[in-house]
Amino acid sequence: MQGDFAMSEVNDILYEALIQGREGQSLIPEAAKLGGIGQRTLYDYCSNPSRTVSVHAIRGAFAATQHPALKTLLEPPGWRLVQVQHLPVPGSNDLRTELEDVVIQASEIMGILRRGICSGDSAATMRAARAIGQLETEVAELRRLFEDTITGRK
Repeated sequence: MQGDFAMSEVNDILYEALIQGREGQSLIPEAAKLGGIGQRTLYDYCSNPSRTVSVHAIRGAFAATQHPALKTLLEPPGWRLVQVQHLPVPGSNDLRTELEDVVIQASEIMGILRRGICSGDSAATMRAARAIGQLETEVAELRRLFEDTITGRK
């Protein structure tokens, strides 16, 4: 998840994003709340390079600061974070149709992997990764439609 970063670098990035140069305007309280962790724990992550930083701390700090170095920790190469309101809108208002899209995409991934494993095709990994990205989009559409359905939004 954190790529080639050493833990002390992650701690330094947290310190820079949340405390350094903020003179009395520490973002620790907001980041801790958004990450669902204690403020004291987050302060400790920022000040103690021997502490292994939790993903909750990184997510909370990013949500509070939008700091580009924190974003780099959260994004695998070739990916980008997208806010919920920018997720794809479902192609239909029918949960069944959207669920079928998810099932179809999942079976395509299984087929790609099966063919790749049988043939030893290394390019199948890349095709599977792209298909998994599409599956994630289909799942996001389904989740959004489901949430809209249970909350009464349309």
